[in-house]
Amino acid sequence: LNMQNKKKILPEIYNFLRPKQTENIARFGVQKDGGYIVEMSVLNRVNHLVSFGMSDEFSFEIDFLKINNLNTIQIYDYSVNHKNYLLNIFKVFRRTITFRKNIKQLIEAILKYVKFLKFINNKKVNFFPLKVSKQIEEKNQIDIESVFSKLDDSIKNIGLKLDIEGDEYNILDDVMKNSKKVNFLIVEFHEIEKNQKTFIKIMKDLIINFDILHLHGNNHGFLLPDGFPNVLEISMVNKKNNLNYVNYPTSFPIKDLDYPNNPFKPDIEINFG
Repeated sequence: LNMQNKKKILPEIYNFLRPKQTENIARFGVQKDGGYIVEMSVLNRVNHLVSFGMSDEFSFEIDFLKINNLNTIQIYDYSVNHKNYLLNIFKVFRRTITFRKNIKQLIEAILKYVKFLKFINNKKVNFFPLKVSKQIEEKNQIDIESVFSKLDDSIKNIGLKLDIEGDEYNILDDVMKNSKKVNFLIVEFHEIEKNQKTFIKIMKDLIINFDILHLHGNNHGFLLPDGFPNVLEISMVNKKNNLNYVNYPTSFPIKDLDYPNNPFKPDIEINFG
């Protein structure tokens, strides 16, 4: 009973975010930052993933390619490029010859680059070093309409993953205009403290067409005074999937499904009343 008292229950303002779950949920990607929760029956209806933001962690995308030979991916990320990888290798090399890093760390840096090359040269992966923006002001930017117009007409059901460090607030209304084509949606919301009203409004708009499947607080971020995470990963599925929901969990993380983004810190607890 005392344990129950210790649980910090979120204010009612967040109750509308409580996920609905099915028995078919699974984790794709690593068991730390970069892994996300998906619904397998929905995933099987999708054979194209559009991923905004991948940094140097693309285990989710690799798992997506593994499940179906037909699967293809488009990735947009202006922050990832050959130059960054090569600079990192050079930096580690310099530190190795001055004994501040060891050979193992140098090999790791090289292997990271090799893995990236192998991934973006996969014929099923289209990589664009572009920044997804609300408006195009520079030539390294692309807007949502252009992203969707690049998709083949035969692609009716896509998966969409957004991890773009705060820019999600600017582009999600354009994503909603194309929601008929989006079968599942994974968003990492950043800096919720600064954008709380916008976050709540966007989520209330999104749940008109999407069901929330899963939430996970990113423990690289902090907790707001009311107990809500400042960085939150949300998995959603389009309502057109007509899923049969069996489980309405009230507490997260869920054992064997969720793992701390930062393995060296305890995971963030989310409890609905």
